[in-house]
Amino acid sequence: MKLNLDRLPAAVHTARKAITACGGEPTLVGGAVIDLLAGRTPKDFDIEVFGLSLETIEGKFSSAKSVGNSFGIVVVNIDGVDLDLSVPRVDNKVGKGHSGFEVLMDPSMSKREAARRRDFTINTLAVNLATGELIDEWGGLDDLRAGVLRATDPVLFRQDPLRVWRAVQLLARKAKTVDPATFNLLRDMVPDTADLPPERLWEELKKLMLKAARPSDGLQLASDLGLWRFMAPEINALNGTGQSPTWHPEGDVWTHSLLAADAAAELRPSLPEEDQLVIMLAAFLHDIGKPLTTITPEMVEADEAPADMLWTAHGHDIKGMAPADTFLQRFTGPKGHKAIRTKVSRLVGEHMQPWNLTAGEAKQGAWARLNRRLNADGVTLHHLASVCQCDACATSKDWRSRSLASGAPNWEHKSSERVLHWAEHFDNLPDEPKVQGRHLIARGMKPGRQFGSILATCRDLQDANPAWGVDELLDAALAPQS
Repeated sequence: MKLNLDRLPAAVHTARKAITACGGEPTLVGGAVIDLLAGRTPKDFDIEVFGLSLETIEGKFSSAKSVGNSFGIVVVNIDGVDLDLSVPRVDNKVGKGHSGFEVLMDPSMSKREAARRRDFTINTLAVNLATGELIDEWGGLDDLRAGVLRATDPVLFRQDPLRVWRAVQLLARKAKTVDPATFNLLRDMVPDTADLPPERLWEELKKLMLKAARPSDGLQLASDLGLWRFMAPEINALNGTGQSPTWHPEGDVWTHSLLAADAAAELRPSLPEEDQLVIMLAAFLHDIGKPLTTITPEMVEADEAPADMLWTAHGHDIKGMAPADTFLQRFTGPKGHKAIRTKVSRLVGEHMQPWNLTAGEAKQGAWARLNRRLNADGVTLHHLASVCQCDACATSKDWRSRSLASGAPNWEHKSSERVLHWAEHFDNLPDEPKVQGRHLIARGMKPGRQFGSILATCRDLQDANPAWGVDELLDAALAPQS
């Protein structure tokens, strides 16, 4: 079977010519092969070179940079396109985690043996760049067509615990099911993931959240494998936490959270690239506080709560901020990606406010205060509107019939529309407070602790009365309380 290589950039063909000119055989491997088979234009280019040493390859390209000498990989930049060039190798497990390997490079290795170390059969597929011939030594094409994730070599597969998380994101992106024997293998490997560094987990989580059309498939696989029970009890607790069937006909909090993540994935293309991961994570985690706050039938039976409070979860938004951050730290470390964690936690903590303010017919001042709280942590009402939309779409199984892909607040969800209305309103208002300390001094006041509370009152008044000037704001703030 030959593939059309016209979708590959000129840089790949330039590298092919240079490699073949000195006796090497370049083969395209990895996700680019799957993209070509699917008729997509590849974005990442991994080329495995047979017949040449790594030193020869490095010497052939002036732009070559070693990014993993111990793994036999160099990066070559040709006309602005990065290519990962490698030589066949054997990985021998000598330590714990994802990096405890002894690597032996062997340019003379057969293609079947070179592919044996790859995780899943769909990733063993390769293309001879000189001829366009598809190389399929492990049945990868059949598994790709069937949507099956199957371990290539169970013995070698077991050596790298990161493959558990690769299965989670690959199932959601490139497959439909996991081969039963491979599922059992993955489940047995879950305890080994404890040795993985957070930054490697973070990369797999990002792929799931940013590239999967239905991240719920991967999130559910993580649950089925016992990953959440092992590493994230706050996520595991979502499964089985009940909800009111009136408000949540879709089922428990876990089901709701999966639907919210899928809704966010549909909304994702309409969002700025820098916002996508924050919205994806906030949508998935928005109800993480419910296991801590939900009134259950057992609590009612034990007279710990009145019957009319059954399934309520008052305060779950604020209570969810800490576990959301705890969950994310397992992927980032305690000091990693703090800005993202702060944004996600704030959106989780405020996600009920659009409903509360809309139901209470709140005026501009209340929305302005919400906006300022969000701004202090690097997010806006626009971000909150997106999370609100995903939450609403996750309250039933027919959310796909709604127009999320447009990014509009759409349809009948009043609080989603309301929060976006105020987001656009505040976009057109000056953010700076009109009343400053100098204005209080001009009124004959001496600087002191009272300045802070007076200025805060003036800011609240400004939010509620944007047309007022400095004198009107000060008069109202300093007026005697009746």
